[in-house]
Amino acid sequence: MFFAVELRWLPTSGQIDAAIDLTRRTGFLVLDSLLEANWAALGSALKHLLLPAFTLGIVFSAVLARVIRSSMVETLRMEYLTAARAKGVPEWQVVLKHAFRNALIPAVTVAGLQLGELLGGNMIVETIFSWPGVGRLAVSSIFARDYVVVQAVVMLYAITYVLANLLVDILYTILNPKIEL
Repeated sequence: MFFAVELRWLPTSGQIDAAIDLTRRTGFLVLDSLLEANWAALGSALKHLLLPAFTLGIVFSAVLARVIRSSMVETLRMEYLTAARAKGVPEWQVVLKHAFRNALIPAVTVAGLQLGELLGGNMIVETIFSWPGVGRLAVSSIFARDYVVVQAVVMLYAITYVLANLLVDILYTILNPKIEL
């Protein structure tokens, strides 16, 4: 928030500057500004997107980086990589093609599980940064005691979480063909 409050480099709320005229076709302001080739709107939309995206993504990326690192350290010690090096496979191929692919399996698991954290976090982020969205709708519906909307949002989040974990299972079979659904 230092860049937004003290230095005034970034906006603290909203999606786009009020003075910018942009036709909303898709509802995604970055995409709408690209479709219209409105570069001022694009810059404003990206500035407004930076803090909410950073707020949601920083914890997620830190956990994911730790999991990938520990998995890579463990994978690089495996015997099949020593055999690949002994056959003369270049080190970059050993790391990227063999080790990284196998190290991604735990990372995909963690990413799928952290989606629930992101879904919960978006309620707070949308409320703090004044972004319209499902999270803010859920928070305002809780305060208004509109339980039908709250139930619908919870159902939407549950379906999203289940579908994301299904995608994780499908990615397992792509990353490791030995695993079957």
